[in-house]
Formats: sequence, C-alpha cells, structure tokens
Amino acid sequence: MSDWDDATLLNVLEKAEQLKKLDFRKPVARGKVLGLIFFNPSLRTRISFETAAVHLGAGSSVIQPGQGTWTFETRSGAVMDGDRTEHLKEAVQVISRYADIIGVRAFAGMKDLDADLEDRLIHDIAEYATVPVINMESAREHPCQALADGLTMMERFDNQPQGRKFVLSWAPHPKALPMAVPHSALEVASRLGMEVTLACPPEMVPDSRVLDRIDNYAAGNGTKFTIEHDQTSAFSQADIIYGKSWAGPLIYTDPDAEQKLRTQTCAGWTIDSHKMAQTNHAGFMHCLPVRRNVVVSDNVLDGPQAIHIDQAENRLHAQKSVLMNMWGLYDEIT
Repeated sequence: MSDWDDATLLNVLEKAEQLKKLDFRKPVARGKVLGLIFFNPSLRTRISFETAAVHLGAGSSVIQPGQGTWTFETRSGAVMDGDRTEHLKEAVQVISRYADIIGVRAFAGMKDLDADLEDRLIHDIAEYATVPVINMESAREHPCQALADGLTMMERFDNQPQGRKFVLSWAPHPKALPMAVPHSALEVASRLGMEVTLACPPEMVPDSRVLDRIDNYAAGNGTKFTIEHDQTSAFSQADIIYGKSWAGPLIYTDPDAEQKLRTQTCAGWTIDSHKMAQTNHAGFMHCLPVRRNVVVSDNVLDGPQAIHIDQAENRLHAQKSVLMNMWGLYDEIT
C-alpha cells in the first residue's frame, strides 16, 4: 500500500464504494487478462479476483506452481540440478507476455525474520515482470485485504473513520500464522486517521521495523498508535475490534516456546461477548478463515456486532477498484 499516497488510497476506496453501490458489471476491460500466481492456498483472494475479472469483462488464468504447471525455482543464482524445473525469472517474463496484470500470493517462510521483512520474492517478481504486479499477500503485507478492511470501516462510519478507536487484538491459534494481515490492518487504520491500538501479549509484539512505520502514519494523520498488553483495557470504548492471530517473534528462534505461548500461556486471549461488551458497540472484524471458539467465540461471530462477512464481500469491490485504477478505467463508472 505504501506505493500509493493517502489521497490515492482514499480515492481507490471511494471508487470501490461506488462500484459496490452500483453492483458494477460492465465489460470495460474486455480482452484484458489477469495472471494469478498462487504459491499458497486461497479462497477469498482467488474467487474475488476471478469474479472481479468476470464483472469487468476480463479473463483470468490461475497458476499454482507444481500443480498443473512446472515447479518454480525462486532463488537467485541457484544451480538448478534438483527437482525445480523452471526459474521464476523466465516464468514471470513469459506470463508477462500473456497477461496484462500479474497477481502474486506468497506467504512468509517464518524461518528468517530479515528475509520475511525484506519481502524478496514479491520484489523479484515485480523486477522480472513487464506488466503491473498486484500483491495478493506477501511475506510482509496483505494490501488487498487491507483495502477491504478500509472499505468496511468507511461504510461503518459513513466515510468518517477519523478519530474512531481501532483495536487489532491478537488471539490464540493452533497454527503459527504469518504477520502480513496484522501489519496491513494497522497500516490502513492509521492512514485513515483512526486512533490505533495494538492489543497483544508482550511476546507477540511485531518487529519495530513495521511498527515504526505505523507510528509515523498515525503521527502524520494527527492521531496516535499505542500498544497495550491488557486486552480488557484495550477494548474499552473501541469502535472496531479486529481479531487476528499471528506468530510471535519467537517463531524465528524458538518455535517450541512460541507454540506454548500461542496455545497455552496466552489461551485466555480468545475474544468473547464479555470482552466485546467493554467496547463502544464495536463492529467485529476478521479476515477469515477463522477458528471458531479459539480465536473468537460463536456468540460474537453470530451476533449483531459481527461485520466479517461484509468485510469478506468487500474484497471483491476493493479489488475491482484496484484493477480499474491500474487499467485507467474509472471514467467508465456510471
């Protein structure tokens, strides 16, 4: 998202809102093709991009390396004498000759923190490509999800999210999950001028190289970014609760200790109706998929405060807006 300034970001969200209200379905991108590379599984990302393409009259081609296509070697300078058949450099250049935009989904490896924060794979693909590249979730961030998050909050607050209290709350999970979604959720909330709070156990605080940027975004929008380790206190008077699990930094140095923290020591961080009652009738958000009664209780997900299904729908409208922005088609919105 940092490739766009705040004015461009807001314009993309405003256009997404228009597209949603119009249920926009016109073949304004007839003949265009999306090449969608999935190194990792997907439900909402894949279907929403394919649907957006159909609504705009474009086509799409899904590439899952090693599943119906050759396996890809991603390492620069690799001696390819193993089981990986085609280097990413050739593959991306070829896909660029067929597709008008390339989307890429490639999760963090969670083995090397510096490598994950460097986000090398998505940058390599952007370097090899001769067409625009969309980040469909990389090691470091998930801007497409964050755009849907931003659209959901704009709808919730009648396009006036500024000054509202946004809380990103860590929650338990049986699996160690990447940090891309929380990184981007914090970014979009701070860039929309919200008062942003990160609620998590001390051991789950993300890297300062990410949080320093969030602090700068908040300061630039005249608000503040705070970190709290008491979940109940953090929820007080919140307008949005965004539940999400992620692996703590210990995943890179002591995975066993990280797992114990995530599944045992901090198991009490599950979000429930009692905690939600501390808020200012906050909307509950989650990027999905969600582990019921682990991350969040049934009575929250099935209750009136839950807006996570609207949030999931907004992936479609936000990504449609992204495509129209990149193809210069906003004038076609009528």
